[in-house]
Amino acid sequence: MIRLTVRTQFDKRKLKKKAETATFTSLRHAGGAIGKTARFSIRRRKTSSKPGSPPHTQTGMLKRVIRYDVTNNKTEVIIGPVNEIAGRLWNLHEFGGVATKRRKLKPHRFRVGEHGPIRVKQQGNKTKFARIELRTAAQANRATRLVAEENERRSDNKPRHYPKRPFMKPALDANRSRLPMFWANSVK
Repeated sequence: MIRLTVRTQFDKRKLKKKAETATFTSLRHAGGAIGKTARFSIRRRKTSSKPGSPPHTQTGMLKRVIRYDVTNNKTEVIIGPVNEIAGRLWNLHEFGGVATKRRKLKPHRFRVGEHGPIRVKQQGNKTKFARIELRTAAQANRATRLVAEENERRSDNKPRHYPKRPFMKPALDANRSRLPMFWANSVK
């Protein structure tokens, strides 16, 4: 007959600390995966995407401003665009809606030698400017006037309708089955 005696010690604080560290790491991995899926779903195109599909970006800015961060209490991860302009627009793209305010151009008095707009190019319903180095006072005055006219045009506050073009919820749905893997065997 063999007699065996076992003593165990349970340190509650150590276990809690390891669980908090593992949760923080797992939340970061989950946020990174969801953010990456959202970035990959947004395509760089000149045209608008179809309603119901992820939005297109002309400059790539929307893709670049998607971030994730774990909250201070380390129990939640926040994922989405962080830029002021993209932050307002992504909400309209994700859920649909109407925007009435338009961003104005910075008023500027152009001088000879600076680069500025010389003429307006219309591309569909978008306004673009042909920009050059301003060589004469007449060109500088024209550039100043073009910016002022564009700001006046943008102040009409016509409502712009945005159909739903979700990209964050589909990214979450695509990663939903993977989320438990981030926590599996994370406390060691």
